Amino acid sequence: MIERDEKVIDLVEEHIIRALVYYDIFNYPLTSEEVFRFLGTNRTDAQTVTRKLLHLAEEGRIYHFSEFFSIQNEESLVPRRIKGNAEAKRLLTLAQKQAALIARFPFVRAVMGSGSLSKNYMDDDSDLDFFIVTEPGRLWIARMLLVMYKRIFLANSHKYFCINYFVDTQHLEIEEKNLFTATELATVIPLYGAEYYKQLCDSNQWLLGIFPNYTPRPITQVPPSHIGRGKKFIEGFINLMFARQINTFFMNMFSKRVKRIYQRDYPAKDFQVAFKTKDYASKNHPRHYQRKVMDLYEQRLGEVNMR
Repeated sequence: MIERDEKVIDLVEEHIIRALVYYDIFNYPLTSEEVFRFLGTNRTDAQTVTRKLLHLAEEGRIYHFSEFFSIQNEESLVPRRIKGNAEAKRLLTLAQKQAALIARFPFVRAVMGSGSLSKNYMDDDSDLDFFIVTEPGRLWIARMLLVMYKRIFLANSHKYFCINYFVDTQHLEIEEKNLFTATELATVIPLYGAEYYKQLCDSNQWLLGIFPNYTPRPITQVPPSHIGRGKKFIEGFINLMFARQINTFFMNMFSKRVKRIYQRDYPAKDFQVAFKTKDYASKNHPRHYQRKVMDLYEQRLGEVNMR
């Protein structure tokens, strides 16, 4: 048993509070089902989690509003969440269309929704974020073509076309293994290339060490990866034009640019995570959201005496 705030809570209750604290960073109350899914232990079941949530609410350690639970005693978070859920549902159709467009670009093998969309919450400040899987050795060509499209035809708008994370099909295991990346993986939405979503899940079994109750999303309605005649012809043409050297050139160009603009603003380790630049992976996160979220999480745990 673990003693907190002069009250005794058990392991499951502690993990319940930890799950609520993480989502409290985003002012996002959770349902009992969601708490169970993002619980850090499998020594329980969904019914027990519901019972313990109600018990914690009765004790005043958490707050219960309709079907939602929160660390904050702020009922206004519920209509905010419901509105954001409705907007995410509306924008999922647009995300599917954007994914179909992205999938037509050379060397793209899979497209998944990430960020706010994958958490089923969108508001005026949210972007449509996409996690993209490419052919090995061609990631930076695919990325450059997509960036050029965004800059030329979308006036460089990120709102509905934010492409900030790429990996190739041979490197689907996410290197940073922590609560933030686990949450991103557990919530990502497969939009195109169903088989690669399955491979992504299979390649990241470490996720179950953080969320042992996690189950992958269904993929029966997700289109499989397909290389049509036109795409095959374009890829073949590019492959005849020193594609490996071109790929490396684009990678080095990106590396020099982000180092010039951002490197002095970050510790070396943080810079390498926020602007991952490898032959098999590209990440472009100038705000380094991962670090901010993890720092806030530790701060919030301290506020509820759960460190």
